[in-house]
Amino acid sequence: MNYEIIQNIFLKKAKVLRDDMEELCNALRLYAYELFSDKTGTADDIDKIKSMVESTSPVLEKLYQEYEGSELNNLKSINGTAYDETIFDLSVFIAVMCVGSRVYENLDPVFSRDIMHAALDAAHFLMVRQFKEADDEGDEVSERNSVILMSSRDDELSEGSIAALLWAYAELLKTDKDMRNAYDHSLMAGMPQKMSRQKRYKLRLSDLIKRLSISGYDKAQNYIGLLLSTVVLLDSEDTFTDEVKRPLYDMLYAKADEADDELSASVALLSLQNELDSDERLGTGASQLIKVVEYNVIGAGKKKMTEEEKSAIKEHMQRLEARLK
Repeated sequence: MNYEIIQNIFLKKAKVLRDDMEELCNALRLYAYELFSDKTGTADDIDKIKSMVESTSPVLEKLYQEYEGSELNNLKSINGTAYDETIFDLSVFIAVMCVGSRVYENLDPVFSRDIMHAALDAAHFLMVRQFKEADDEGDEVSERNSVILMSSRDDELSEGSIAALLWAYAELLKTDKDMRNAYDHSLMAGMPQKMSRQKRYKLRLSDLIKRLSISGYDKAQNYIGLLLSTVVLLDSEDTFTDEVKRPLYDMLYAKADEADDELSASVALLSLQNELDSDERLGTGASQLIKVVEYNVIGAGKKKMTEEEKSAIKEHMQRLEARLK
């Protein structure tokens, strides 16, 4: 697979979005660096790093400052279009801050920490302060009920806001998980707080994925659908359940096959390769260990692909690669 071609497609699409969708443009640039800098041998290229920083850090700083000056305490009281737009903007902010935090973790740890804290603070409004009654009891027994209360206004949201919420929660789940693995010195360090957050991310993803619909007419919604697929389907750590992944597989592969769109084909190609890589890991001794993460058993009951299934994936990849040359 030619990762340099795919990286250039990400960056080319980012330029298209630069003027009217600055946040999504920034997300594409950040994903391009995160996904491909090692694979293309540019992770230590000072000029490439400088270019990425100069194009993304001003946007991240601007979004951070705008969030610091925002008023979200009245989120529960607003309705209609204003409510939908607020949820959309807040969700996009959270997702972009999360991927930005991962990319800048080694480049600027203080900046990385600050923008991740902003993302977690914004997520607090979505998970708790958005609906006061969801936090009234605060006990473990009411965890599921509190999430149901949080979803009680989902009917008021547009398809685009549903997709943006999914992207935000997917990014929170991935990035918060990575933070725990990187900074906790024992499995249980800081576990209760992060357990509570991650359980809610997962429950909201489970609820919202049932509502996902990418109509094909809204430009921002379509790009967010692809960014959501990028974070979920290219994950190699069993972060997301099949319940969340399956609808995204179906949506992504159908779009990649039917639409004349290089970015869709690129994300689909990477996803198919990740499926093969995941299957390969099942055949190695270390990967067959059953992991217990956040009280969830990961790796149990997985079956290796048949040769026919692997051949079908490789043929699909060849068709997609041919369109990128």
